[in-house]
Amino acid sequence: MALGDGSGQWLLVNMSPAVARQLDSDARLDGHPGLADAEVRAVVLTDAQVDHVGGLLSLRGGPPIDLYATPAVFEQLTTALPVLPVLQHYCGVHWQVLPVAGDRRVATFRVEGLPGLVFTAIATQGRQPPHLAQGDGPQVGDSIALAVRDLATGQSVFCAPGLAHVGAVEQAWMQGADCLLLDQVLADRGEPAAEPWLNLLRDLPARHKVVFGPAPSEAESADWADLGIALAYDGMEFEV
Repeated sequence: MALGDGSGQWLLVNMSPAVARQLDSDARLDGHPGLADAEVRAVVLTDAQVDHVGGLLSLRGGPPIDLYATPAVFEQLTTALPVLPVLQHYCGVHWQVLPVAGDRRVATFRVEGLPGLVFTAIATQGRQPPHLAQGDGPQVGDSIALAVRDLATGQSVFCAPGLAHVGAVEQAWMQGADCLLLDQVLADRGEPAAEPWLNLLRDLPARHKVVFGPAPSEAESADWADLGIALAYDGMEFEV
C-alpha cells in the first residue's frame, strides 16, 4: 500500500516481499511519478509481522530507509527478528519513532515531503507474531492502525492491516473515515468473523470499504457487494 498527496513523495504502509518485487518491475507504477524511486519513499510499519516487514531487506541496495514505527516494533525488529541490524550494514535506517507506548495509545505525526497529509497512529489489538519468544505478553504499540487526513480536502482514510479486534476506539475512528482499508477480522478458529463484523462495515458512512484477505465465496461476494464492501486486489487505486 502506498499513500501520496500528488507531490511525487510516497509513504509505503508495510513492506512485504511482494511489494519489493513490484517496486522493481511493475510497469503500472510508471503512472505514479516517484513511486519507483527509492529517494522519495518512506516506510511506516503497522506491526512486526513477517508478511509486513520481509521486504525491507530487499531495499538494502538503495539509500537509507526512513522507517516510521513504534518502540515495540523497533525492539522486535532488533531482537526477535533482527532485520534492522542487518540493514545497518547495508543502506542504514533512519528511525522515525511513533510514540505509541505505555499509557500513550495515540500519536499524531507528519512525514517529510508530504506536508498535505496528517497521520495518526492508534494502538490496536493485533495478532502476535509467531517469532516472538514464548511468554512475551502484548505491549502497547505492537500493532497500530493509521488514520490519514488530507488537509486540502478534509477527507480521511483509516487503514488497519492486521486488525484482530474492533473495539470502541477503532469504531470511533472508522466512523469518521471516508475510506476504510481493513483486514478481515478473524474468529477464534482462524475463519473470517461472521455477520456482526460485516454489519458494522455496512453501517459505516465511508464511501470506500476495502478488505484484505481471502476471497469470499460467490454467495458471500454478492452479500459483500450489497453491503458496499470490496475485496482488495493488486493495482487497486483510490483518490480520496
